[in-house]
Amino acid sequence: MEDRVRDAGLASTSHWCNLKRNEAPDIRPQTEVPMLQRDAQFTSRICWFAAGLLAGALAASLCAALGMRRARQVADDDDAATAQDPRAMVRASISPESGSDMFEYRGFVVHLFWQALGRERYKAWCDIWEAGAVVQEAGGPPATYPTAAEARMAAGAWARHWVQNNG
Repeated sequence: MEDRVRDAGLASTSHWCNLKRNEAPDIRPQTEVPMLQRDAQFTSRICWFAAGLLAGALAASLCAALGMRRARQVADDDDAATAQDPRAMVRASISPESGSDMFEYRGFVVHLFWQALGRERYKAWCDIWEAGAVVQEAGGPPATYPTAAEARMAAGAWARHWVQNNG
């Protein structure tokens, strides 16, 4: 019997020393919690867990609703702005956000770059190469333009002017 108790790991060493040879060990817990009290503790934990889940779900729903409302307001403002000026919608659909182009002029290779700075504001610049080396980097007209095409044309004209005067 002692071997079974020792193998099961149910008796502590201090208790094991005090056992008599034919006596069965008492393996009941020292303090026994009544069944109803354990169920009440378990139910209380479940209720708090459920309350936390519910509060998290409500907070997430509120944030999603507010975000959708803000997105609708921004979309309505953009629609109102394009409804007042139909040319703005055409320009926005035609003009890319940024771009690049390349051409050769009098033995120089010109790389043009343009980028949108905001609504109807484009900036352009260029790099001018000769024999595989950059001779003018990030040069260009100091102005902004309402369309990408105008910015590209101005940067190309600036590059031609630079090549004519410095080439």
